[in-house]
Amino acid sequence: MDRFINRVIHGDCIEVMRGMPDGAVDMIFADPPYGHGNHVDDLNARLNDHRGIEGKPIANDTAEEFRAVMDGMLHGAARVLNKDCCCCCCCCCGGGPSPTFAWVAARMDACGLDFFHSVIWDKVNPGLGWRYRRQHEMVMVAHRTGGKLLWGDDGVAIPNVIRLSPPRFRSHPNEKPVSLVTQFIEAHTLPGQIILDPFCGSGTTLVAAKMLGRRYIGIDIEKKYCDITEERLRNTTPPLPFVNEKQEQGCLL
Repeated sequence: MDRFINRVIHGDCIEVMRGMPDGAVDMIFADPPYGHGNHVDDLNARLNDHRGIEGKPIANDTAEEFRAVMDGMLHGAARVLNKDCCCCCCCCCGGGPSPTFAWVAARMDACGLDFFHSVIWDKVNPGLGWRYRRQHEMVMVAHRTGGKLLWGDDGVAIPNVIRLSPPRFRSHPNEKPVSLVTQFIEAHTLPGQIILDPFCGSGTTLVAAKMLGRRYIGIDIEKKYCDITEERLRNTTPPLPFVNEKQEQGCLL
């Protein structure tokens, strides 16, 4: 497992995860493709232009590609996750005739994971959309079947609506704010534990993990984003001093 730790891996997450031992990962935070192909239309292309982001389609962003890659990733997640640990998947908004969040929740329950809760990320300002404009995304939280959900500090409760603006300057069209990811990492892990992001994009999950003294594994199918992630990590300072001994066990829910 050491060969994966604190690395950014260029490759297909399903194939890479097959090489990981059972129960080796303490948390998965996944921000998969949205599955609606919106980044190829004219409005999104103009927005990406304005942000200085290359306007090409995101890999696996059609509905069929998204469901195939998510099915494979969640199947692998049920195997590589530690028994009493957490899988969080950030999904696009809840609207439309085939809502992604509902499919993800059902898929989590289908093979090896138990859906636990949904959290709303309120992005403050409404985004794109027809009639109803998209202002939120869903974060779907699950744990392994037969296990429990690790809660880092039983004295702390967080709301299931988190209000944060997306990053103004970004290197990826769907880049998340670091402060969004840190809330989930702090809630569901302890220092020194291993965070896996199978769709790491520009590396926000890994940056948050390093800042909080967790170990990390990032995978992305596009080499460009692996390079961006590595550069961000080089400019991220971990907490000092970092002690990884005699950690408390946390509370299992």
